[in-house]
Amino acid sequence: MKRVIALLALALAFAPLGAFAQSGTAAPSFVLEFVDGSTLTVVTPDGVTLAYGTGILEADSVPVGSTIKTGADTTAEFRMVPNKTLVKIARGTTIRLEKLGATPADPNVIALAAGKIRAVAAKGGKYEVKTPTTVAGVRGTDFTLSFEDGIKNVLTVKEGLVDFARLAADGSLTDSLSVAAGQFADAFSSSFQAAAFTAELFASEFGDVGIDELKIDAIKAIGADAGTGAGSDIASGDGTAADDGTIAEAGDEGEPSILPDAEPAVESALIQWMREYLGMEIGSIAIDGVTYSKAVLQPVIKLGKLEAALYLPIVYSSNLFDPADWYKPRGNDEWDFGAEYGWKEEPVLAAVDALRDTALKFRYLEYGEPLEDEFFFKLGNVPDFTVGHGLIVRNYANDADFPAVRKLGLNFGLDLGGWGFEALVNDALYPEIYGGRLYARPIKDFGLALGLQGVVDWSPARALDQASVPGVSAADVGDPIFISAGLDFDLPVVDLGIFSARLFAEGALTVPYTRTDVGTATAGLQSGLVWDGSTLRNWGAASGLMGNILFIDWRLEYRYFTGLFRPAFYDSGYDRKRTAYAVEYAQYYDDPIAYGDLKPAVMGIYGEGGGSILKDKLTFDFGYFWPWSPEAGGSLMDQLAVADDYFVARLAIKKGLIPLIDAAGSISYERTKFVRTLAGLEGGDVTLFDENTVFKGEIVVPVPKAPGLDLAVLFSTATARDPATGEILFLGDGRPEIIPVISIETRLSF
Repeated sequence: MKRVIALLALALAFAPLGAFAQSGTAAPSFVLEFVDGSTLTVVTPDGVTLAYGTGILEADSVPVGSTIKTGADTTAEFRMVPNKTLVKIARGTTIRLEKLGATPADPNVIALAAGKIRAVAAKGGKYEVKTPTTVAGVRGTDFTLSFEDGIKNVLTVKEGLVDFARLAADGSLTDSLSVAAGQFADAFSSSFQAAAFTAELFASEFGDVGIDELKIDAIKAIGADAGTGAGSDIASGDGTAADDGTIAEAGDEGEPSILPDAEPAVESALIQWMREYLGMEIGSIAIDGVTYSKAVLQPVIKLGKLEAALYLPIVYSSNLFDPADWYKPRGNDEWDFGAEYGWKEEPVLAAVDALRDTALKFRYLEYGEPLEDEFFFKLGNVPDFTVGHGLIVRNYANDADFPAVRKLGLNFGLDLGGWGFEALVNDALYPEIYGGRLYARPIKDFGLALGLQGVVDWSPARALDQASVPGVSAADVGDPIFISAGLDFDLPVVDLGIFSARLFAEGALTVPYTRTDVGTATAGLQSGLVWDGSTLRNWGAASGLMGNILFIDWRLEYRYFTGLFRPAFYDSGYDRKRTAYAVEYAQYYDDPIAYGDLKPAVMGIYGEGGGSILKDKLTFDFGYFWPWSPEAGGSLMDQLAVADDYFVARLAIKKGLIPLIDAAGSISYERTKFVRTLAGLEGGDVTLFDENTVFKGEIVVPVPKAPGLDLAVLFSTATARDPATGEILFLGDGRPEIIPVISIETRLSF
């Protein structure tokens, strides 16, 4: 039975991959149906001007790409064929017919240059009306859109729901909102929000674009006769939104689009049964401030030291069974496996896309452990990439914003006895951070290993060029490359099973390479940060022991560092802080000696311990680094002012430990500047959930009378991102904005 349920669940996850059959339709056209007045002109794409009464008459079609103008005494009605949508153009209006959809899934696009139009959109299609500063995406809707450059850009909705978004100067989407029946929104208003329209506003916007009610009733009947089902009505009579449209990732030609997606195909009885009894539609997730629903399969497979966790998601806005409605990470349709390029037209690009889409189905794939196994690797979204003993890279996490951002990280190593190596890349699909370690054992049959490390962040300031970052660009801070290099040694001291100890030591330094000049510092390797002719700066060292006592893993080390060097520079929160590091280093370039004198040397002890008890059903991990500086004052506040402490705590409970409900869960909190924040030295309001924090957890409860089915509540913090572009959003002081994320999902185990 479990295998049957598993196969049904997988069928649910993959069913939407099949193309929904579309019935044959006539070629789309935009037909002039009625004219009231005499001054109507159509300028065709090849520049020919057609005047009403001579060049164009009722029942004539207007070519795509044409510009349509009405005079001060003329209105006109056009009909989209075959979907029957009616578009009325008010007096003194200019529009351009940009696109007609060949199928219900394709958009129909009209650009409004000046004036007003009213559209009564038939269900089962996608429609977009643009102005120079906004875009409106609709389906099954009756609305008007008015535009006067710099004066008025008003959307008024009589029935249905419209997604209304403002455009930036470069044409990208900025902010968006949903405008329901009985509401209006003005894009030129200082407060861009939907509000109830008054009788006066309704008369003003709809009074001069009246349409025969019999025509409107006929358009409404089309959706009902087509059997589109309950999902077709996107607004109720009282103006309350029902099934809303959704912000899509991009238009067909790479432009921003907010078109609602096409109506769903009629579901089979099998699909309806799986939806009802497997609960796969239960779930929601907030990504970049937008709430989506989701159906996710996450089977975990363990074979000895090999562990794989698959991630088979369908994250969608309103319709699980419409692939066009699914969320696309970084704009990539991860379920098309090369179809967007065409296997015949672009076989190489299609193959690359198929490999990328396949790789995204693995949350992680792991084998072995570094420093313990002859061979290890970690692939995917992994929270603990480490090089050597961690002075440069320790527990670097490329999954801090998972699943909003999913990456294909890679960390692997090979120990050949006399020598070995480790390597990592933060994301094989979009690589920016590279690292590695090469080591050798000079004495045969003796465990001493000497290593050489190197790590590079190719573009830590890349996000500064986003529009959401105020006042500074990557070039302003030198557009740097962070280069870290180090030496280490490792010596296993004892390994008795119940007790082991390993002696280690590492030394490293960091020096940026700037691509542009910064102040008086010229572009190039900023070697003055580490050596001024007499003093070594911006370096660090660590030495200590690590091992286990029974079920407790432990680590105790001494750290010393100078300048801007930080132990475990690449840690779990690095992706959130790398931009701030780039800005901080830029202060160093102009006068590294003077600025370095303001950064006293810091030392401290780091201790960590954790383990598993109660038959591995309870695991825990705690660590703390308390720094101090011999060059600072003796008071606690003096010490806190020059050094950053570090705190980490993790706790996980597996099923079988809590009686009655058999719940499970985990929580993890990791933060730098922990005590500094509590002491109020970070300025502003005290918060323990900013960019210096990585926080996440989950609570998992079994669903009663449903073996193998669990309900999970996940919570975390993540960097806020623009829903349209995926770019990180920043606060006014240049720090990334951190938002809470709470999601609910069902999990089927077998």
